[in-house]
Amino acid sequence: MEFNCVSISLGSSTRDKFISFNIGDNVINICRMGFDGDLVIAKKMIEKLQDEEVDSIGLGGIDLLLFINNNYFVIKDAKILYDQSYRIPVVDGSITKRILEPIIVENLIKDGILKRDQKVLLVSSLDRFQTLLTFLNSGFNVLIGDLVFALKVDKILNNPKEIEEIAKILLSDVLNLPFNLIYPIGKEQEKDDEAILNIIKKYDFDVVFGDFHYIRKIQKLLKNKIVITNTLTDKNIEELKKIEVKFLISTGIYVEGRSFGANVTDSIFAAYCLKLKNKKISPFEPLDRQIYLEFVNEFLRIGELKGKVIIDIEKY
Repeated sequence: MEFNCVSISLGSSTRDKFISFNIGDNVINICRMGFDGDLVIAKKMIEKLQDEEVDSIGLGGIDLLLFINNNYFVIKDAKILYDQSYRIPVVDGSITKRILEPIIVENLIKDGILKRDQKVLLVSSLDRFQTLLTFLNSGFNVLIGDLVFALKVDKILNNPKEIEEIAKILLSDVLNLPFNLIYPIGKEQEKDDEAILNIIKKYDFDVVFGDFHYIRKIQKLLKNKIVITNTLTDKNIEELKKIEVKFLISTGIYVEGRSFGANVTDSIFAAYCLKLKNKKISPFEPLDRQIYLEFVNEFLRIGELKGKVIIDIEKY
């Protein structure tokens, strides 16, 4: 069976990629298209895809939903894109972030790559709240970087209760802002950010976890660090080798030297549900965790995936 998955990204078009690979008897086609932050053109492309043989759409370079425990917040610009698809299921990576990534963290702890005496910098907890709780429940000291990376405010948080309080006060207003004001999109993804760098250099950390477009802003600080991320091109991987990161671990689909974002994993899952389970999924509906775990363990066959180690400095 063939699965046609399209990632519509507000990120840079220089990262575009088409790839086709097999999982058992199934052919997975992934087409990643970046629109350099242009919401209007991305919207038109989603409209156009409704007449094409596409099984699922992943929204990249933008989140649709941010979860805190069982509550979610909607990002206005992403909802505009989501609403353009009347036929094809649209996902944003939030399913993978809530289920698979915490499992990967647990596996890395079991494998001894992550140790409880290490200090973790989580660049954003609002899109990875379950991962934050996994680290904290496992005894890690976590630096929560939401205010620094999204708003360039010189304040690291240490407690999820602080995030919950800030979310109650600010999040509804912040998420109605144009998304480019809180997240790097288009060519901004390729730029350094001295303000963020100067704040983070004041803190000690051993592990950094989260979206690479945030992590890239502090790339100069990553020597001998463990980097757990996704959305990596071969160029990004070579740069991190030169910096001599201790480990580079991908939480996403890793094929032919390319690590894809969580939205791509979600889009393969959406196509799997549509074609093999006769079910159209939505990030807004209650999540069937068991179906997702079946997808990961039986279909993707990455039950063995404990986080794909791309770089291990001891091997270079």
